[in-house]
Amino acid sequence: MYFIAEIDDRFRLQLKKAKFNVNYTIKQVKTKPPKEDGSPNWERNEVPVGFANPVTYRLDVEDATAHLLKKLSPQILFSLFLVALTVFSFWILIKNLLRQQRLTVLKNDFVNNVTHELKTPIATVSVAIEALKSFNAMNDEQRRKEYLEISGNELKRLNMLVDRVLKISMFEKKELELKTEPLLLDAVVKEVVQSMHLQFEKQGAQVDVQLDGSHFGMSGDKMHITSVVYNLLDNALKYSRESPLIQIGLHQKEAEIVLTVKDNGIGISPVYRSKIFDKFFRVPHGDRHDVKGYGLGLSYVAQVVKEHNGRIEVASEEGKGSTFTVHFPVVNRPS
Repeated sequence: MYFIAEIDDRFRLQLKKAKFNVNYTIKQVKTKPPKEDGSPNWERNEVPVGFANPVTYRLDVEDATAHLLKKLSPQILFSLFLVALTVFSFWILIKNLLRQQRLTVLKNDFVNNVTHELKTPIATVSVAIEALKSFNAMNDEQRRKEYLEISGNELKRLNMLVDRVLKISMFEKKELELKTEPLLLDAVVKEVVQSMHLQFEKQGAQVDVQLDGSHFGMSGDKMHITSVVYNLLDNALKYSRESPLIQIGLHQKEAEIVLTVKDNGIGISPVYRSKIFDKFFRVPHGDRHDVKGYGLGLSYVAQVVKEHNGRIEVASEEGKGSTFTVHFPVVNRPS
C-alpha cells in the first residue's frame, strides 16, 4: 500500500504540472499470465512492476471523456465554425450560380417575348390595312374611320412598347419619369378598348364597360395610365379560356376612382398571388405554353399605380378568373 501511495503522489504531481484536474484511483490487481505467443497480457491502463514476481497496478480515471471534451472544446468549436463557414460559402456560391442561370434564361425569354409583343401592334395594323383593302372599306367612311383609329392607336401602343423597353432600367433605379396632366380615366379606358377591338373580335371576347359616376378626372401621365389599362385588359384576354368575358368597371367615390378589370380566365393560385407584381415573375401554367409575355407587365402596372399615389389589389380563384382593382386619387371635380 505504501508503494501505491508513492505512485499516487508522483502521478498527482504530473497531473498538476499538466493542469489536468480529474478524479482517479490506483489499485493493485492480479497479474495475468502472458499470452500464448509470449507477449504481455495486460490492458492499456495497467502497468506491471517486477520480473520474477511482477505486481500489476491499474489506473481508473473518472469522467475522462468529459474532461477531454472540455479541454478540446475551443478547437472543436473552431472546427465547427470552419465547417459552417465552408457550407455557407458553398450555399452562397450555388445560389449565385442558380441566380445567374435563371437570369440567363429570363434574358433569353425577354428577347424572344419582347419581339412578340412588338410584333402584335404591327400585326393589328396590318390586319386593319388588309381589311381596308379587302372589304372595300375605303368607300365606307364609318368603317374607314374605325380602322384608321385602330391603326393609329396601335401605332401609339407600339411607340409605348418601344419606350417601355428603352426604359427598362427604371426597374433597377426604381425611378419613373411622369409627365402629369389632367385626364379623364373613362376616356382612356374607352380609347384602349377601341384600340383592342380587333383583338377582342379575333378571340371572340365579350367586353362590358360599366361606369358608375359622372366624373372620372385624375392627374397622371396619360401614356403610362393608358399602358396600365392596356396591360390589365391584355392579361385578361391572354389568360382567358374559350368565350372570354371581360368586365371593366369605373366607380366614382368621394376621394378616389376605382378601376376594376374582371375576367373569367384560368385564375391565379394562392401560392403565386403575392408574387405576380414581382419583376420577371410569370405564373407557371402547364397548359398555357402559348401565352407570350416577359414578366414585366404587372410589375410595371404596380409601379405606375404607386407613382400615381394609388394602389392595386387582386382577387382571384384558380379556374374561375381574376379581378384587378386599381384605386386612383381624384382631382377636384368641376363645380
